[in-house]
Amino acid sequence: MQEVRVPWGQWYEQSYRSLFFPDDWKVRICCDAQAPALSGEKIEEQIDQPIGTVTLSEMAAGKESACIIMDDISRPTPGAVLLPILIEKLHNAGMPYDKIRVLIALGGHRPMTRKEMEIKVGSWVLDHVQVLNHSPFASDLVTISDEQQVIKINKVFMDAQLHIAVGCIEPHILAGYSGGAKAVIPGIGGVETLIENHTLVFADKEKNRSFAVNTCNPDNPMRKNMEAIVGKVGLDFIVNVVLNDRMEIAACFAGHYIRAHREACRVAGEMLRTPLVRDADIVITGSYPKDTEYQQIGTCFAVFGQHKKECIRQDGTVIVMSAASEGVGWHYLFGPGMPLFSPHEDNVPPADIADRDLMIYSDGVTRQDISQFYRGDAPPVYKSWEDILEKLQEKYAGRTPLVAVYPEGSIQIGVLEAGE
Repeated sequence: MQEVRVPWGQWYEQSYRSLFFPDDWKVRICCDAQAPALSGEKIEEQIDQPIGTVTLSEMAAGKESACIIMDDISRPTPGAVLLPILIEKLHNAGMPYDKIRVLIALGGHRPMTRKEMEIKVGSWVLDHVQVLNHSPFASDLVTISDEQQVIKINKVFMDAQLHIAVGCIEPHILAGYSGGAKAVIPGIGGVETLIENHTLVFADKEKNRSFAVNTCNPDNPMRKNMEAIVGKVGLDFIVNVVLNDRMEIAACFAGHYIRAHREACRVAGEMLRTPLVRDADIVITGSYPKDTEYQQIGTCFAVFGQHKKECIRQDGTVIVMSAASEGVGWHYLFGPGMPLFSPHEDNVPPADIADRDLMIYSDGVTRQDISQFYRGDAPPVYKSWEDILEKLQEKYAGRTPLVAVYPEGSIQIGVLEAGE
């Protein structure tokens, strides 16, 4: 048997699962460039060479307070590595620790527990500064009105004199890429502002809630709206990192929320670039490192961008993977019964490959658990790879199928080259 090891359980298990295939099957493991990690000294050096702004130390001089916003545990940004560097720069510039706050940019996600904060931001941060959860339903959100829309933003952020955002760069089906202004909207916006921003990417919001795919295109309506809002509320400094296949920092960019972000996206496009396999019989794609909950399983299709049909034969099989360590998960916009909920028949798999056979590999949820996401019958969920392999061998008996495995499909950037 051939063995392929895939990463599993970001933040929780931090382990690997083995997938086995018959020796005569043609198995292609599709990975990114596997870039080396930066040292701590190199990360700080990059932060001290911002794009489009003065240094953070210069910016903090004379300021009395700061708010650092960063994503939650559903994203792989290594807060325990980045936040102490930023906090110490602010403190060394004369800002007391009790005037520095870290705000978890939850957007429509659930609040984080203290234990999860320890995992995400580290004990040193919790010991030195206040760490808070954002709520899109807070009664004290600051309202900013203009002719275009009513904007509601977290009060802690607005009250601070210095605004900083920390995140990672990965392909995003709706916003093009993560990072940059996305930390503010949807990160710390009110629910009405979040809804208005997200409906900009509906293919036809009058008829259905399927999305227009913007993967790796940052110049889309959703991103432009985010950046327009940030232009009104203010964001002084960002730190965006690109992670390698081991979730280590491989590149770091700091500075202006548009200029530094676009440069980070350019480099991510090179580092995360993954050659796609054309006309595979079996495609296996993972939602790691966004596999904390089933709710995010659709992110595993980011790697295919606009090339889904070319990569998966019409009679093919799609296997999606998620540890779903927290179970089904929660989202105030896209969860069942929420304002922008779309049944998973519409997107898992996406509509353009909806006729392919679908199997889910997860030991964090059952078919009963995920049935709330479907109008009809939920697809089969398998806790054991052996059970999946048995089904595959039955379907492909007497054949030599081509298998393409994308271990981290949620953050890989697929490229279909001529002749592939």
